[in-house]
Amino acid sequence: FLISVRDNGCGMAHDAIPNLLGRVLSGSKYGVRQTRGKFGLGAKMALIWSKKSTGVPIKIKTSHFGASDHKRHESGDDNRFGQEISTCVLDIDIYKNRPRVIEHTKVPNKEGWVGTLFEVLIAGNWTTYKSRIVQYLQQLAIITPYAKLEMRYSNRFDAKKDMAIRYDRRSEQMPPPAREVKHHPSSVNNLLVQQLLERSKCKTILKFLSTDLSSVTPALAKRIIDELDDDLDESMSPADVNDKQITRIVQLLRGSDQFKSPDGSCLSPLGEYNLNLGIRKVIEPEVVATARDRPGAYEGHPFIVEA
Repeated sequence: FLISVRDNGCGMAHDAIPNLLGRVLSGSKYGVRQTRGKFGLGAKMALIWSKKSTGVPIKIKTSHFGASDHKRHESGDDNRFGQEISTCVLDIDIYKNRPRVIEHTKVPNKEGWVGTLFEVLIAGNWTTYKSRIVQYLQQLAIITPYAKLEMRYSNRFDAKKDMAIRYDRRSEQMPPPAREVKHHPSSVNNLLVQQLLERSKCKTILKFLSTDLSSVTPALAKRIIDELDDDLDESMSPADVNDKQITRIVQLLRGSDQFKSPDGSCLSPLGEYNLNLGIRKVIEPEVVATARDRPGAYEGHPFIVEA
């Protein structure tokens, strides 16, 4: 089966394409922010399945609308597309977890092409899994009424088996962009604290606790350090903190109830209006009732229930 997926988004930067799609778990985040799809694992799994089932590399065509293009648009240029079109034929070295680039070129975008086109050749069983794909697309349409979704299936041997599904855009109201916030003290673990310490630009551990974590005031940071007895000095550099001290810091942070609740601005809720519209559009029930609860938190992680 040749699967082609296209969107009209901002595209991918030319030099970033191999690592974005040919290296598993290549991303990392300093803060906390809700993302619908975090590491691009879906596309990478498609590449791996292609390699396993047919051995044929994937092909990507994309035009990246980046920061410089935004500035160009703001200065009066009405064109909302990238200046170049990138084409990449890509394989992956599964054992070394690194991309194997077969072709990687770019040409001027004279046609005003927008978005990303992803092509992959895989082996599979359409008859068995057709209903699941249709169900997934239906569920996706419910939670994205602001997007237009279309799927076409063509059978080159029997045209009677061709099918098409289309969900038109029904809403112009996009969910608010999620804002990245700092990690809440009760959500951290040893590995995360170690990473934050390594990346910190703070000169002292006191400054690190009150600056690189959320809901920790300088007074609370000093109290935490005092509870560590002689294990830690507030003037100590974050780079000098050892594994034993990290474990003790994590225990105190997770065990304290003196911190404010996590910041919910890292969430991007769909909204009651969009959820109601999505259900009406796709399922078409006689009666619809939707609700959204107030933001809550579990072990330092904020959440919102929409139903």
